[in-house]
Amino acid sequence: MDSITDMRHIVADARCGRGPSSAYLEKLERHGFVVLEPDDEGSVSLEDLMAPLGVPVSYGFGTQLIQEQRPNTENSQFRTGAIPMHVDGHLNANPVSYIGLECLEAPYEGGETLVANSRAFFAMAPDDLVETLREIKVEYWSKVSGFYAERPDGNPVVAPVQVDPVTGEDALCVGVDYPEDPSRNFGAAVVGYSKEQNLALFEKLADVLSRPEVMYTHKWRVGQVLIMDNRRVVHGRAEYPVDSPRKVLRISVA
Repeated sequence: MDSITDMRHIVADARCGRGPSSAYLEKLERHGFVVLEPDDEGSVSLEDLMAPLGVPVSYGFGTQLIQEQRPNTENSQFRTGAIPMHVDGHLNANPVSYIGLECLEAPYEGGETLVANSRAFFAMAPDDLVETLREIKVEYWSKVSGFYAERPDGNPVVAPVQVDPVTGEDALCVGVDYPEDPSRNFGAAVVGYSKEQNLALFEKLADVLSRPEVMYTHKWRVGQVLIMDNRRVVHGRAEYPVDSPRKVLRISVA
């Protein structure tokens, strides 16, 4: 791997300030994600940062979501457990192009946002795994009734290898339902696979995605913004202690 395909090198260039003269749009196009740091010039709001990228997506909660712990919820976004790597949009009726996250309160431990670059994934993944991904489709379903918009045409069935809209290269478009967790926010299964085959494939996927050459682990600080191209990277979240505050504002656009 080289500086173009190794996430450990990519992330160094995928940083910039959050001020009015920020080069975040250029870096976002180059890498599929960008980390914006608080700037002495003054910090541009998340809403204004996302405005050039599309129209805000409206869910059952509106267009802005505060991700933090909520009691008695079945939604993984408001719990403290890990969320496996995935792309948004498979589990609701709204397409999502870009996701913007702003840290309002940082946990003292855990709760990192995980980002895996498609180019890095395909540079690292074994040939047989990539061949399998080209041959299958994955069905997704939401386990959170009343939160996401219903899909009138049934569950989405999506090929895990798509086309990167910027580079024309392969892009990974998948939700990894692994390890088994009955309380998880979503479910996913390869069409035609047994439960054992499904878990074995997701385990292989999770292994490659978790390698430091592929995955960037973003430890939050207050005032930072992370913007991701939902068509070009997959993302997840590390678990964090129940007594650790974690408060993140999210805006998605299409």
